[in-house]
Amino acid sequence: MSAGPPARPAEGSPSAESDGLPADAPAAAADDLRAMRAARRGRRERVLAVVGCLLGAGLVLVCSGATWISARVGTPRGGLDATAVAAPLAVHWTGGDIASAATALALVGLAAAVAIIATRRIGRPIVGLLAVAAGIGIAYVAVHVGSDPLAALRDTDQVRQFAPGGRAEISGVHRTVAPWLAMLGGVLLTAAGGLAVLRGRSWPGMSGRYQAREARPVDAWDAIERGRDPT
Repeated sequence: MSAGPPARPAEGSPSAESDGLPADAPAAAADDLRAMRAARRGRRERVLAVVGCLLGAGLVLVCSGATWISARVGTPRGGLDATAVAAPLAVHWTGGDIASAATALALVGLAAAVAIIATRRIGRPIVGLLAVAAGIGIAYVAVHVGSDPLAALRDTDQVRQFAPGGRAEISGVHRTVAPWLAMLGGVLLTAAGGLAVLRGRSWPGMSGRYQAREARPVDAWDAIERGRDPT
């Protein structure tokens, strides 16, 4: 008749110390605690970066459908036949009309939000650099349109159709707050991308939390052998 499996030695007995119980168990537990805190901080930073990309890009896309500039556009004066000069017409330009580059860069920002979650250590700084470039480009376009609207208006189709052979007359220019809101979106996108560049390597992967759960010891004795406090 075979004997049953040998019982595990009681905690604190001499045989337990000789069976591999790490002498530096408190140090190992402190290392695990620091690792958990670092992973928690990394997840918070990753959420901030993703939310920043979404808010910045979303704000630019919302502004792209809003009116940025309103003005009255007419044919040039001083022609040979002054009676043929048409009365100026009121024209409204949206962000998509006058700042299409900002709209395209906002789509890059949305893609960066997804890529920050999907990529790992090396990929996140690269994605962050793309988000920074997109945010700077959006801010530049928005500031250029907001500070000098006439220069931006003369390159639009609405102005060219009034004076195909010359320069149209633009008067009554009115700027809305939309360009400056788009600039704010670019700043948010730049900040989120910068956070990914500086801190993205230390962030845990998307499935890190579930892998940590699978690696938990099966019972209290295994926890003690791994240097963890089972209580």
